Amino acid sequence: MPTGLLTESLLTQTSKQTSRRDFIDDLDTPAQPGDDETPPQFLPLRMNETLSLSPCTPAPGEIFVFRFRSQWQRVSAHDSARWLTQDETRRAALLPSPALRYRYISSRAVLRLAVARMLGCQPDAVDLRDDARGRMFAQDPAGDAVLCADIAYAGVWIMLGISASYVGLGTSLPSYKMAADDDTPPEGGVSSQISPPPDNLLFSKQRARDNSLLSAAGHRTAIDHSNLASSEPAPALVSVTGGEPWHVFDLPMPGQLCASVCSATPLSTILAFGWSKRNDA
Repeated sequence: MPTGLLTESLLTQTSKQTSRRDFIDDLDTPAQPGDDETPPQFLPLRMNETLSLSPCTPAPGEIFVFRFRSQWQRVSAHDSARWLTQDETRRAALLPSPALRYRYISSRAVLRLAVARMLGCQPDAVDLRDDARGRMFAQDPAGDAVLCADIAYAGVWIMLGISASYVGLGTSLPSYKMAADDDTPPEGGVSSQISPPPDNLLFSKQRARDNSLLSAAGHRTAIDHSNLASSEPAPALVSVTGGEPWHVFDLPMPGQLCASVCSATPLSTILAFGWSKRNDA
Protein backbone atom coordinates (compact mmCIF):
# COMPACT_ATOMS: atom_id res chain seq x y z
CA MET A 1 0.00 0.00 0.00
CA PRO A 2 1.44 3.43 -0.93
CA THR A 3 2.22 6.04 1.69
CA GLY A 4 1.13 9.66 1.76
CA LEU A 5 -1.85 11.41 0.24
CA LEU A 6 -2.05 10.41 -3.42
CA THR A 7 -5.30 11.78 -4.82
CA GLU A 8 -4.55 14.16 -7.69
CA SER A 9 -7.25 16.62 -6.71
CA LEU A 10 -5.93 16.91 -3.18
CA LEU A 11 -2.35 17.35 -4.33
CA THR A 12 -3.47 20.14 -6.64
CA GLN A 13 -5.55 21.69 -3.89
CA THR A 14 -2.79 21.63 -1.30
CA SER A 15 -0.12 22.94 -3.65
CA LYS A 16 -2.24 26.04 -4.20
CA GLN A 17 -2.77 26.58 -0.49
CA THR A 18 0.76 26.39 0.81
CA SER A 19 1.44 30.03 -0.01
CA ARG A 20 -1.59 31.61 1.63
CA ARG A 21 -3.60 31.60 4.84
CA ASP A 22 -6.79 29.67 4.13
CA PHE A 23 -8.73 28.90 7.30
CA ILE A 24 -12.32 29.21 8.41
CA ASP A 25 -11.73 32.38 10.45
CA ASP A 26 -8.95 34.89 10.94
CA LEU A 27 -7.01 32.60 13.23
CA ASP A 28 -3.90 32.93 15.35
CA THR A 29 -0.70 31.72 13.76
CA PRO A 30 0.09 28.17 14.95
CA ALA A 31 2.82 27.96 17.58
CA GLN A 32 6.20 27.21 16.08
CA PRO A 33 8.30 24.26 17.26
CA GLY A 34 11.63 24.66 18.95
CA ASP A 35 14.72 26.00 17.23
CA ASP A 36 15.99 22.47 16.59
CA GLU A 37 12.85 21.44 14.69
CA THR A 38 11.52 22.37 11.27
CA PRO A 39 7.89 23.56 11.36
CA PRO A 40 5.56 21.00 9.77
CA GLN A 41 3.70 21.90 6.62
CA PHE A 42 0.05 22.64 7.48
CA LEU A 43 -2.29 21.91 4.56
CA PRO A 44 -5.93 23.02 5.07
CA LEU A 45 -8.50 20.98 3.13
CA ARG A 46 -12.28 20.78 2.90
CA MET A 47 -13.92 18.13 5.04
CA ASN A 48 -15.70 16.73 2.00
CA GLU A 49 -12.30 15.83 0.53
CA THR A 50 -12.26 12.98 3.02
CA LEU A 51 -14.44 11.21 0.47
CA SER A 52 -11.70 11.60 -2.18
CA LEU A 53 -9.00 9.82 -0.21
CA SER A 54 -7.40 6.97 -2.09
CA PRO A 55 -5.91 3.92 -0.33
CA CYS A 56 -2.76 5.08 1.42
CA THR A 57 -1.06 5.02 4.78
CA PRO A 58 0.39 8.10 6.47
CA ALA A 59 4.08 8.54 5.76
CA PRO A 60 6.47 8.94 8.72
CA GLY A 61 5.86 12.37 10.25
CA GLU A 62 2.52 12.78 8.47
CA ILE A 63 -0.72 13.26 10.42
CA PHE A 64 -4.27 13.43 9.13
CA VAL A 65 -6.57 15.58 11.27
CA PHE A 66 -10.29 16.09 10.70
CA ARG A 67 -12.60 18.76 12.12
CA PHE A 68 -16.36 18.66 11.61
CA ARG A 69 -19.67 19.10 13.37
CA SER A 70 -21.80 16.16 14.40
CA GLN A 71 -24.34 17.26 11.76
CA TRP A 72 -21.90 16.62 8.89
CA GLN A 73 -24.35 15.36 6.30
CA ARG A 74 -21.99 13.21 4.26
CA VAL A 75 -22.58 10.42 6.79
CA SER A 76 -26.24 9.60 7.31
CA ALA A 77 -27.76 8.43 10.57
CA HIS A 78 -28.49 5.10 8.90
CA ASP A 79 -24.86 4.59 7.91
CA SER A 80 -23.63 5.66 11.34
CA ALA A 81 -25.84 3.10 13.06
CA ARG A 82 -24.83 0.40 10.58
CA TRP A 83 -21.09 1.01 10.95
CA LEU A 84 -20.97 0.92 14.75
CA THR A 85 -20.44 -2.32 16.62
CA GLN A 86 -22.92 -3.63 19.16
CA ASP A 87 -20.58 -2.62 21.97
CA GLU A 88 -20.35 0.94 20.64
CA THR A 89 -24.13 1.09 20.28
CA ARG A 90 -24.50 0.06 23.92
CA ARG A 91 -21.97 2.68 25.01
CA ALA A 92 -23.87 5.36 23.10
CA ALA A 93 -27.14 4.32 24.74
CA LEU A 94 -25.60 4.84 28.20
CA LEU A 95 -24.66 8.47 27.55
CA PRO A 96 -26.84 10.91 29.50
CA SER A 97 -28.15 13.11 26.66
CA PRO A 98 -29.12 12.81 22.99
CA ALA A 99 -26.47 15.40 22.04
CA LEU A 100 -23.68 13.36 23.65
CA ARG A 101 -24.96 10.17 22.06
CA TYR A 102 -25.08 11.80 18.61
CA ARG A 103 -21.58 13.22 19.06
CA TYR A 104 -20.17 9.85 20.07
CA ILE A 105 -21.85 8.05 17.17
CA SER A 106 -20.72 10.70 14.65
CA SER A 107 -17.12 10.62 15.82
CA ARG A 108 -16.83 6.84 15.53
CA ALA A 109 -18.66 6.69 12.21
CA VAL A 110 -16.54 9.38 10.52
CA LEU A 111 -13.36 7.84 11.93
CA ARG A 112 -14.34 4.54 10.37
CA LEU A 113 -15.10 6.27 7.07
CA ALA A 114 -11.71 8.02 6.96
CA VAL A 115 -9.78 4.89 7.92
CA ALA A 116 -11.75 2.82 5.40
CA ARG A 117 -10.76 5.22 2.62
CA MET A 118 -7.12 4.99 3.65
CA LEU A 119 -7.06 1.20 4.05
CA GLY A 120 -9.23 0.40 1.03
CA CYS A 121 -12.05 -1.39 2.86
CA GLN A 122 -15.64 -0.78 3.95
CA PRO A 123 -16.31 1.41 7.03
CA ASP A 124 -18.11 -1.37 8.89
CA ALA A 125 -15.08 -3.61 8.37
CA VAL A 126 -12.71 -1.26 10.23
CA ASP A 127 -11.73 -2.65 13.61
CA LEU A 128 -11.32 0.00 16.34
CA ARG A 129 -9.73 -1.08 19.58
CA ASP A 130 -7.81 0.36 22.52
CA ASP A 131 -4.52 -0.82 23.98
CA ALA A 132 -3.87 -1.26 27.71
CA ARG A 133 -3.27 2.49 28.05
CA GLY A 134 -6.43 3.51 26.27
CA ARG A 135 -4.78 4.54 23.01
CA MET A 136 -6.92 3.85 19.96
CA PHE A 137 -5.89 1.73 16.98
CA ALA A 138 -7.65 1.11 13.69
CA GLN A 139 -6.96 -1.83 11.40
CA ASP A 140 -8.30 -3.46 8.28
CA PRO A 141 -10.20 -6.77 8.35
CA ALA A 142 -7.05 -8.80 7.67
CA GLY A 143 -5.09 -6.99 10.38
CA ASP A 144 -2.26 -6.27 7.94
CA ALA A 145 -2.42 -2.48 8.30
CA VAL A 146 -2.71 -0.76 11.68
CA LEU A 147 -3.11 2.97 12.20
CA CYS A 148 -3.05 5.02 15.41
CA ALA A 149 -6.03 7.29 16.01
CA ASP A 150 -7.50 9.68 18.54
CA ILE A 151 -10.77 11.56 19.08
CA ALA A 152 -11.27 14.89 20.83
CA TYR A 153 -14.02 17.48 21.19
CA ALA A 154 -13.77 21.27 21.15
CA GLY A 155 -16.99 23.24 21.48
CA VAL A 156 -19.22 22.26 18.55
CA TRP A 157 -16.33 20.54 16.80
CA ILE A 158 -15.46 16.86 16.64
CA MET A 159 -11.77 16.30 15.95
CA LEU A 160 -9.99 13.16 14.72
CA GLY A 161 -6.32 12.35 14.35
CA ILE A 162 -4.83 9.49 12.32
CA SER A 163 -1.16 8.61 12.03
CA ALA A 164 1.21 5.69 11.58
CA SER A 165 2.68 6.35 15.05
CA TYR A 166 1.20 7.27 18.42
CA VAL A 167 -0.93 10.39 18.08
CA GLY A 168 -2.87 12.45 20.59
CA LEU A 169 -5.29 15.37 20.36
CA GLY A 170 -5.75 17.89 23.15
CA THR A 171 -8.35 20.66 23.41
CA SER A 172 -9.17 23.40 25.87
CA LEU A 173 -11.41 26.43 26.23
CA PRO A 174 -10.46 29.40 28.43
CA SER A 175 -12.86 29.77 31.33
CA TYR A 176 -14.74 33.01 31.76
CA LYS A 177 -15.86 34.64 34.98
CA MET A 178 -18.61 37.12 35.65
CA ALA A 179 -17.39 40.47 36.92
CA ALA A 180 -18.15 40.96 40.62
CA ASP A 181 -21.14 43.07 41.52
CA ASP A 182 -18.95 45.49 43.46
CA ASP A 183 -16.47 45.95 40.58
CA THR A 184 -16.50 49.42 39.10
CA PRO A 185 -17.77 49.01 35.56
CA PRO A 186 -16.06 50.90 32.74
CA GLU A 187 -17.73 54.06 31.53
CA GLY A 188 -20.71 53.04 29.48
CA GLY A 189 -20.29 49.40 30.54
CA VAL A 190 -22.19 47.11 32.88
CA SER A 191 -20.98 45.24 35.96
CA SER A 192 -22.18 41.88 34.68
CA GLN A 193 -19.89 41.92 31.64
CA ILE A 194 -18.13 38.61 31.03
CA SER A 195 -14.34 38.87 30.96
CA PRO A 196 -11.55 36.28 30.73
CA PRO A 197 -8.55 36.41 33.09
CA PRO A 198 -5.55 38.07 31.38
CA ASP A 199 -3.36 34.97 31.30
CA ASN A 200 -6.14 32.46 30.81
CA LEU A 201 -5.65 32.03 27.07
CA LEU A 202 -1.97 31.18 27.52
CA PHE A 203 -2.86 28.63 30.18
CA SER A 204 -5.57 27.18 27.95
CA LYS A 205 -3.11 26.74 25.08
CA GLN A 206 -0.68 24.99 27.40
CA ARG A 207 -3.47 22.79 28.72
CA ALA A 208 -4.34 21.72 25.16
CA ARG A 209 -0.68 20.87 24.53
CA ASP A 210 -0.43 18.91 27.77
CA ASN A 211 -3.65 17.04 27.01
CA SER A 212 -2.41 16.06 23.56
CA LEU A 213 0.80 14.67 25.06
CA LEU A 214 -1.09 12.81 27.77
CA SER A 215 -3.39 11.25 25.17
CA ALA A 216 -0.54 10.24 22.85
CA ALA A 217 1.40 8.72 25.75
CA GLY A 218 -1.62 6.80 27.04
CA HIS A 219 -2.28 8.91 30.15
CA ARG A 220 -5.44 10.77 29.13
CA THR A 221 -6.78 10.99 32.69
CA ALA A 222 -3.42 11.54 34.42
CA ILE A 223 -4.08 15.16 35.31
CA ASP A 224 -7.03 17.38 36.17
CA HIS A 225 -6.17 20.88 35.04
CA SER A 226 -9.32 22.33 36.56
CA ASN A 227 -7.63 22.02 39.95
CA LEU A 228 -4.40 23.74 38.87
CA ALA A 229 -3.58 27.41 38.89
CA SER A 230 -2.09 28.78 35.71
CA SER A 231 1.29 29.17 37.41
CA GLU A 232 1.44 25.59 38.67
CA PRO A 233 3.37 22.94 36.72
CA ALA A 234 1.76 19.74 35.50
CA PRO A 235 3.61 17.14 37.61
CA ALA A 236 2.16 14.17 35.75
CA LEU A 237 3.90 15.21 32.54
CA VAL A 238 7.33 14.63 34.03
CA SER A 239 6.67 10.92 34.48
CA VAL A 240 4.62 10.61 31.29
CA THR A 241 7.42 11.57 28.90
CA GLY A 242 9.87 9.13 30.47
CA GLY A 243 12.69 10.81 28.60
CA GLU A 244 11.07 10.07 25.23
CA PRO A 245 10.78 12.92 22.71
CA TRP A 246 7.26 14.07 21.87
CA HIS A 247 6.38 16.57 19.16
CA VAL A 248 3.48 18.98 19.67
CA PHE A 249 1.86 21.37 17.20
CA ASP A 250 -0.85 23.95 17.92
CA LEU A 251 -3.78 23.61 15.52
CA PRO A 252 -5.50 26.82 14.34
CA MET A 253 -8.93 27.15 15.93
CA PRO A 254 -11.64 29.82 15.83
CA GLY A 255 -12.32 32.13 18.74
CA GLN A 256 -10.97 31.14 22.13
CA LEU A 257 -10.81 27.41 21.36
CA CYS A 258 -7.38 25.82 21.71
CA ALA A 259 -6.27 22.51 20.21
CA SER A 260 -2.97 20.70 19.77
CA VAL A 261 -1.77 17.48 18.19
CA CYS A 262 1.09 15.40 19.57
CA SER A 263 3.12 12.73 17.78
CA ALA A 264 5.76 10.24 18.80
CA THR A 265 7.72 11.08 15.63
CA PRO A 266 8.89 14.46 14.29
CA LEU A 267 6.12 16.16 12.34
CA SER A 268 6.60 16.94 8.66
CA THR A 269 3.08 17.35 7.24
CA ILE A 270 -0.36 17.92 8.78
CA LEU A 271 -3.25 17.31 6.38
CA ALA A 272 -6.12 19.21 7.98
CA PHE A 273 -9.55 18.24 6.66
CA GLY A 274 -12.20 20.76 7.69
CA TRP A 275 -9.81 23.71 8.00
CA SER A 276 -10.24 25.17 4.52
CA LYS A 277 -11.93 28.54 4.18
CA ARG A 278 -14.11 26.94 1.51
CA ASN A 279 -15.13 24.20 3.90
CA ASP A 280 -18.47 22.70 2.95
CA ALA A 281 -18.99 20.45 6.02
